[in-house]
Amino acid sequence: MKKEQAETKLKPTLGLTRRSITGVLCLAVISLICARAPAQNLFAVGVDSGGGFTGSIDKFTPNGVRSIFASGLTTPFNLACDSEGNLFVADAGDENAGSGAVYKFTPTGVRTTFALGLSVPVGVAFDSAGNVFATEFYSGFIYKFTPSGARSTFASGLGEPQGLAFDRAGNLFVAVSGEGEVDKFTPDGIRTTFASGLVWPFQLAFDSGGSLFVADGGDPWDLVEGAVYKFTPSGLRSTIASDITPGALAIDSADNLFVGESHWEQQTLVGSILKITPSGVQTTFASKLVGALAFQPPQGPTPTLANISSRGSVETGQGALISGFIITGNDSKQVISRALGPTLTSFGVPDALQDPVLALHNSTSTMTSNDNWQSAANAGQIPINYRPADVRESVIMTTLAPGAYTTVLSGKNATTGNGLLEVYSTSSGLSNASIRGFVGTGDHVLIGGFSSSGGNGSIQLIIRALGPTLTKFGVNGALADPWLTLLDSNGNVVASNDNWKNTQEGAIQATGFAPPSDLESAILATLPNGNYTAIVSGKNGTTGVGLVEVYKLH
Repeated sequence: MKKEQAETKLKPTLGLTRRSITGVLCLAVISLICARAPAQNLFAVGVDSGGGFTGSIDKFTPNGVRSIFASGLTTPFNLACDSEGNLFVADAGDENAGSGAVYKFTPTGVRTTFALGLSVPVGVAFDSAGNVFATEFYSGFIYKFTPSGARSTFASGLGEPQGLAFDRAGNLFVAVSGEGEVDKFTPDGIRTTFASGLVWPFQLAFDSGGSLFVADGGDPWDLVEGAVYKFTPSGLRSTIASDITPGALAIDSADNLFVGESHWEQQTLVGSILKITPSGVQTTFASKLVGALAFQPPQGPTPTLANISSRGSVETGQGALISGFIITGNDSKQVISRALGPTLTSFGVPDALQDPVLALHNSTSTMTSNDNWQSAANAGQIPINYRPADVRESVIMTTLAPGAYTTVLSGKNATTGNGLLEVYSTSSGLSNASIRGFVGTGDHVLIGGFSSSGGNGSIQLIIRALGPTLTKFGVNGALADPWLTLLDSNGNVVASNDNWKNTQEGAIQATGFAPPSDLESAILATLPNGNYTAIVSGKNGTTGVGLVEVYKLH
């Protein structure tokens, strides 16, 4: 396509008709995702009746009341919200090289500059780790920014890339407008064509079932109308809306599809935001001409995992008991980790570890360790109810910045026995967690305990037990065929599973958290708040190193 034609695509007057440019093994940690709730605000790029950008961002309440959220932008082409409700805006600038930027707005509207020096950034999206991805229209680049703003090139050589969207497995989908297709990138950057035969795809959005929605602007010069298409995870295409000019696309927490539709009336551009339910019922949400759309994360109450514990046989080497967790958000959190052994004998646990040692690791190194809790420098500050009954037991209390961490429980002087590893956040800051340890028989199985609270009184989880997958990470003696059992606080069996495909196969696949091996186990359940226990054992009494995980879903 000629350069002159490419420049025309970016003109605001066509933006809503054809071209809305719009060391220690890391445990496979729990992904605790914000729970769904009905209260979501919708952000939209402001456009005037001539098709030009107003430089403002509109905010719509759930019942459609509009206000101006931000102003003073140049050419805001695309929007995305992070998990904390901050709005990120890809501003294409004046189309000159280096004039584009990505801006960050807090939920209260305070603006900061996240990235500068971009050339016509027109797409923005977040992965599950909080990294920001942005497309440059003319250069064909996709950039990756860490949460701190460090930039690297994720992909290049694309023909006019625009909208971005991630699926639950971490694959990045990009609308490659100039090539009339949607491409898929694996987390390590391998590119394939997911869908082709489109005219001008530019906006993407996923629903909770993993289906991808694509806004295709069509081509008014060739009298090709625009449309919104739906692609199943396998790539099967259907038409959701046709004979329209879709200028924006977003999906709310209830899987309602919102489309910014526009058309010309007496040389004046007019438009509205259409709402299409999962069953296909279409209504008008707001009569307003808008550009890109993005939903703020649900603002209602969300359930949380209050604490995490694990009991298992503490062996030597790779048989140590390991718990991984993630601190999310922007603020540091105080975390208390405990390693118990002698105390377990008072609860009838045989072969208790006599002298546990606890170590805390970040993603690169050991941060601190403790043998006997009273030897800790801040032992006097440890809350009384967290102080172990036996002086040989260990405690680490520290304040941690957002990030991934691992606690390791071993025996002093390579001793072995049953131990208990606990992680508490005193300000509800734990986001992800998992437990790896040796799975024996009888009292030496691997046990993971967790409790939930808050929200609307219940929590949806997927719990996994892995074994064969660990061999890919260099773990020797991995459990060959794990068996998973979920118990409530009264010891009643809530559910059990041997091979995950035996039950709930389709539902588990839809979450994006299906175990890699068919021999591994998974349970998908909605549970009332309370205390629960996940037990991992080996089928037919087999033993080996296993991993238990708990994922909080929408």
